[in-house]
Amino acid sequence: MLTQLGHLAKSGVLGETTWGFMLTPADYDDIIVTVAHPQADIETTLRCWIETGPGPRPFVTITAARRRNGEVVPLDAIPLQYHNSPESRRLQRLGLLPAPWGPPPGREP
Repeated sequence: MLTQLGHLAKSGVLGETTWGFMLTPADYDDIIVTVAHPQADIETTLRCWIETGPGPRPFVTITAARRRNGEVVPLDAIPLQYHNSPESRRLQRLGLLPAPWGPPPGREP
């Protein structure tokens, strides 16, 4: 079922089942993400964030998202592997989630 936000997706981590809206790659240029950075928050398209990633910085993560028209996009609509959150890195280390920017360090700083 296509919607303005993406598509309806069934997902779950470690046995949990949830339903929600997930963005599709066709949406990525229309989504502006706010990325928390120690020096200043920045805004970029979701596509640019996916292509460049956080580099070696484990605490640089997406904190907000919106469409170009200002409509708020829930963070859970963005695939978890692109969040660079402690949970996404933990699941990547366990091999349960793709690691688009390479495997995260074995331990959190």
